[in-house]
Amino acid sequence: MFKHILVAVDGSDTANFALKEAFKLAKECGSELRIAYVVDVYGVHPEVEFISIDEMVCALKKEGKKVLKHATQIAADAGVVSQASFLETSEIAPRIAEALANEADAWPADVIVVGTHGRRGFKHFVLGSVAESIVRVATKPVLLFRPV
Repeated sequence: MFKHILVAVDGSDTANFALKEAFKLAKECGSELRIAYVVDVYGVHPEVEFISIDEMVCALKKEGKKVLKHATQIAADAGVVSQASFLETSEIAPRIAEALANEADAWPADVIVVGTHGRRGFKHFVLGSVAESIVRVATKPVLLFRPV
């Protein structure tokens, strides 16, 4: 069914839940799994004067690599062969959703797996939703998982 599964992680419990569901799917389908983390370096605004932008970007990248290493270790422990994909936002893909959708097209993934908080109302309005954005921009099917 799905030979290539791209799963997005960010270190959150919701993303980890989706990751574990992607493991199950990969095992059932005999799929290759690519675990992707996107660092939003394009969204960092240099006009903030009291923070070193270089240090902030470095910290974001360090955290992303840590999350990816942990996720690939969990995959290995679960007996799932995976590869890590460390992505950054850019002028071409200025949002996390676009970076993931572009990676799914380039790899090529058959499906994108993402965790969602399932927020509604004001929280959704204020916080937005990367998962919803992926659904809007992706050319590949998107499978959303929400922990219950």
